[in-house]
Amino acid sequence: MIAVMGAAGNVGSKVADLLLSQGQPVRVLEHRRRLDGPGARGAEVVTGDLADPGDLGVLLKDVEAALVLLPDVVTDPEFTATRSRMSRAIADALAGSGVRQVVALSTVAAGQAGATGPAAGLRELEERLSGLGDRNLLVLRSPFYMENLLASLPLIKAMGSNASAVDGDLELPMIATRDVAAEAAERLLRRDFRGQGAKLLVGPEDVSLRAATRALGQRLGLPDLAYVQFPPDGVRAALRGAGMSEEGASQMVELQLALNRSGPFAAVRAAADAVAPTRLAAFLDEALR
Repeated sequence: MIAVMGAAGNVGSKVADLLLSQGQPVRVLEHRRRLDGPGARGAEVVTGDLADPGDLGVLLKDVEAALVLLPDVVTDPEFTATRSRMSRAIADALAGSGVRQVVALSTVAAGQAGATGPAAGLRELEERLSGLGDRNLLVLRSPFYMENLLASLPLIKAMGSNASAVDGDLELPMIATRDVAAEAAERLLRRDFRGQGAKLLVGPEDVSLRAATRALGQRLGLPDLAYVQFPPDGVRAALRGAGMSEEGASQMVELQLALNRSGPFAAVRAAADAVAPTRLAAFLDEALR
């Protein structure tokens, strides 16, 4: 049995689908959002709270391998504290389980001592998991997800432009979540990793948000679609207006500002352990067809 957390999200849902397509027994956690799809395809669905070690114990019972992650519940007024509780619960549940192989999703910035924003929560998760010295742990770190661009579609529709606090000319090593999911599913299937380690994944090209916005516009019938770099307070207000909590919005803005501080990303690409195949053009063609 393989347990998959985050099966309602961009990566977890794809991991569950890939494993089920291979005829693997899969158990998923229904946390906050209904999971009709995986159940219909043969997954065992358990309902529970990702911050509750008891619920996670049910998820992990008689499981050989597990995908673990922290969801970004941006509407949560206690965004940071909730993610910390989840990290602690995940580590405690794994410690009390028989799971020997753990694949954890993380981000490039979580490998840095000064991690801020959502990356700080992922760093905490990594540190807690590293305390499970008797488990085989593979941390998959990746940069900016291409799917983040799709989250801008409501803003584009409302404003006629794309915007964030990220420097529009900063080239990002974007990666498609399907490539991250493919790596995670393969390692959960093979279970060939020993000890504790991290693997850095990047996409095949670095793309700025200005260039990505032009590519979006071409596919949306908006050839003049522009990217605008907003001041942090303006982005925070826009995110609050879109339904995020005050803390959730602040954390997302901090993530964007951290990209500006960390770039350029030549060192990240040079350090990558694997280069994923999906290019932005192919991703957008499929996502927006």
